[in-house]
Amino acid sequence: MLKMHWLAMIMCLYAGLASARTEEDQQASNTDGIPNSPPVQCFYRQAIDCPNIGADSNECPCKKITLANVVEPHAALCCNINSQTLEYGLSCMGFPWLNISYVHIRNATLDVFKTSERRWRQLKSLAMTDGRISRVKGQFLMKTPIVCLNLSNNALVEVENNSLTRLEQLATLDLSYNNLTHLPALNTNGREFWLDISGTNTLWCHDIYQYINRTGEMQITFNRENETVCSASKTWHWFNTTEQVPLKQVRYLSSLQTECPKGDTWQCQCNVSRMDIVEGKPPTFAVYVDCSGIQLTELPEKLPRNTITLNVSYNNITVLDDLSTNPCYEDLREFYADYNNITSINKLEGSKFLDNYALLSLRYNKIKSLPTYILSPNVYNKNFATLSSRLVKLGGNELHCDCNTAKFLKTRILDADEVMCENEKRKVLELDVARMCVYPGDWTDYIYYIIGIEVMILIGLIVKVSYDYWVLKTAGYLPWPANRMPKLPCDWLCERFTK
Repeated sequence: MLKMHWLAMIMCLYAGLASARTEEDQQASNTDGIPNSPPVQCFYRQAIDCPNIGADSNECPCKKITLANVVEPHAALCCNINSQTLEYGLSCMGFPWLNISYVHIRNATLDVFKTSERRWRQLKSLAMTDGRISRVKGQFLMKTPIVCLNLSNNALVEVENNSLTRLEQLATLDLSYNNLTHLPALNTNGREFWLDISGTNTLWCHDIYQYINRTGEMQITFNRENETVCSASKTWHWFNTTEQVPLKQVRYLSSLQTECPKGDTWQCQCNVSRMDIVEGKPPTFAVYVDCSGIQLTELPEKLPRNTITLNVSYNNITVLDDLSTNPCYEDLREFYADYNNITSINKLEGSKFLDNYALLSLRYNKIKSLPTYILSPNVYNKNFATLSSRLVKLGGNELHCDCNTAKFLKTRILDADEVMCENEKRKVLELDVARMCVYPGDWTDYIYYIIGIEVMILIGLIVKVSYDYWVLKTAGYLPWPANRMPKLPCDWLCERFTK
C-alpha cells in the first residue's frame, strides 16, 4: 500500500513536470501570443514520393496513398502533369470514386486551375504546389469540405476574387511564393483562420491591411509573419515607385485608430496617405489625420506617429500655438485649417514646422497680416536631399496690404485671386507695386545729401591747409586769407616755442 502511495506521488510529480514543460515549450514557440504554425496541415508529399515513371511512359502519373490514424485514409499524389495529362492522371487511379479526401499535385503546368469542377467536391485537403499555374478561376461548389488549401510556389498571378468564398470550413490557406497582387475574398466566418503569403511580395498592402485592422470574423493569423512583406505605392510629388514593407509595419496600422485624437464629444479619422522613405531607415507609412468639422476650439494635443498631414478645417480654432510649441507637430508637412477663426500666425516664426512644411492652407479665416518668412519659396528636404516648393493658400482672408504684400503675395500664394486687401478694397492681384512701394518724403530723405556736402567741405579744408603749409615752407609767408586772419592765443604760444 505504501509503495502504491509513493508511486501515485511520483506519477503526479511527473505529470506536473510534463505540464510545466509543455507550457514552457509553448511559450518558446509562441511570439506575441501567435503560434508558429497552423493547427491544420495540408496533405503534402516530397518529390521523392512521386510515381517513378519515364518521360514517354503511359503509366499513371498519380498514385493512391493510404494514410494511418485518420478517419478518411485515402489520399492521392500526382506529379509532373499538365492540362492534357491531368484528366488522365486522376482517372487512371480512380479519382474521385475511391473516396479520396486528400490530394497533392506537384509540378503541374496549367494556364488555369478551375475550382468549379466536381472532382474537388469531396476533398478535405487540396495541395497544388511547386508548378506553373497562371490563374485560379471559378468557384468551388457549395458545401465543399476543404479545410486546407495549398497553392504555394506556382507563380500565380491571379486568384479570382470569389473563388474561395464558398469554402465555409477552410481554416488554412497557403498562397506563399507566388506573383499575386490582390488577395481574394476570404470566408473566415468567425473561425480560426491561417494564411501564409510569405514570399508573395507583390501583394498590395491595402488588401492585407483590411484583415489585420478588423477584429472578430474578419481577423486572420499570418503564418511565417517574420518572412512576410507586401507592396505599397509611394507617391512623393513627381516620384512614383513601389516599396516592400514588412508585415509588422503594416500591423502598426491596426493600432492607428487607438492613437487617433479623440475627446468626449469628437473623434478624428486617421488613415495612411502614402509611404515615406528616409535613407538608412525602413520605409514607414505616412499618416493623414482628419479632424475637420467636429467643433474643435483648439488643435489636438497629440497626433499619431508619422503624422505628416493634419486637416482641422471647419472648426472654431483661433490660435495655432501648438504648431510651434508641441513636438507632435514638428514633422507635419501639410496643414489645413480652412474656415476657422484664426487671426494671426506670427508665433510660427522660428518653429520646426516652418522648416518642414510643404503646404499651409488657411483659407477663409480672419488673418490681417502675413509675415514674409512664411512665403519663403522653397525648403531643403532632409529626407530626400532636395529643395521642395512651399505652397500657401490664403483665399478668403482680408489682409492689410503694403509694399511686401504687392511684391510677394501675388506670385507665392496659390489662390491670390481670392485674397482681398482691407485697406485698398481690391484684390491682391490688382495691386500696383510701383504705387504701393512709394513712401512719403521727410527730412531723412536728405540725410545722404547733407553727409555728402560735409565730406566735400572736409576734403576742401584738408587741401587748403596742406597748400598753406607748403607755401609757408617754400616762400616763407602764408597766402591769403591765412595771413589776414587775426592771431589767436594758440598762435602766440606756437611762435614762442619756435624761437
